Amino acid sequence: MFSKSRIFFATSAAIASFAVAAPASAVVLQNSPNSSIGTFGASGTQTYGQVFTAPITGTLSSFTMWLNGGVTSLFGGVGTWNGTAAYGDGFGSPTNLYQSANVAAPGAGAFTFTPGTAVTAGQRYVAYLSVFGVPGATGSVSMPTTSVDVAGIDYFVWNNTSDPRNNANWNYFANFGDAQFSATFNAGVAGVPEPAAWAMMIAGFGLVGGAMRKRTKVSVSYA
Repeated sequence: MFSKSRIFFATSAAIASFAVAAPASAVVLQNSPNSSIGTFGASGTQTYGQVFTAPITGTLSSFTMWLNGGVTSLFGGVGTWNGTAAYGDGFGSPTNLYQSANVAAPGAGAFTFTPGTAVTAGQRYVAYLSVFGVPGATGSVSMPTTSVDVAGIDYFVWNNTSDPRNNANWNYFANFGDAQFSATFNAGVAGVPEPAAWAMMIAGFGLVGGAMRKRTKVSVSYA
């Protein structure tokens, strides 16, 4: 005979297997610096961005960009990209998908953001750091860059005159290489069980059904 505790355990296992999916696979784009570009944070150098190509369809879980010094505070963002790798002023006008709140940036180091935005494999996007409209930003900071190409990390861009959160125009010049950049992409869809989870769920509910069928029948007699 199945006890109440065993029935509870089987039910709990079935529910848990439905709620928990196997970890989704992640893809990382990353490069290493060998030079720098300056100066970030001044009135004429307010936003520096890195164009990249999504390697998978899924979610941009996080991205990181670096500075060689502090600018008091800044914000990060991501937009789609419609420009090409040819020189031009105002040649790219992305649709902004994500922007962070202002974050403290008193010194050099990595600045990581977690947009969680949907991306499509083969589509180009731009990730950026900006001081546009941020009070107290300084103009004495450089950004680490690299001249070594990494597939999927496409080219460095900048925006000197307008707010990148408002789908602003961007500029490009090939000699700047790429910003030091890292991005993590997740191919999973949150809340959708993997096949193994479905199997566990079905088995769990099977145990519950078996327990209910095998319970001892209780006879009731009337005087």
